[in-house]
Amino acid sequence: MLNTMVLVRTDNFQKASIALADLVRYGRMNIRGDPRIIPPALSDWAFEKISGEKPRKKFRAHVVAQIDLPPSKAIGRLMDIHPPAHILVIPPDTEVHRELLRLWGTFEKLRGFHPPKRTKTEELRKKGEELDEV
Repeated sequence: MLNTMVLVRTDNFQKASIALADLVRYGRMNIRGDPRIIPPALSDWAFEKISGEKPRKKFRAHVVAQIDLPPSKAIGRLMDIHPPAHILVIPPDTEVHRELLRLWGTFEKLRGFHPPKRTKTEELRKKGEELDEV
């Protein structure tokens, strides 16, 4: 099964790291592997293909990461939080996803990103969710 991807577009890589940490902590998403830095032109192309409109604002930092949720759940959770970046969910069955996956090994890893540690409350909540699914 292919993982859903998220495209983070923001002013700098520090904000991109904060946005990814917010996805983990508040959006309860797990980031699979290392987030990658992608070229601005590829990010603009992906944005245009997924959203259907041209980007209005130019950003300096463009990061893509794989997450462990289906696209519909990821979008729902993303709407509940307000990370300091523009984030776009890329479903696995799209041309954009296939192209990003094809180029994945050529992208530079985002340095300095470490998923936030979970508190005991978060661990208990996660265990409760896993038990509910069974």
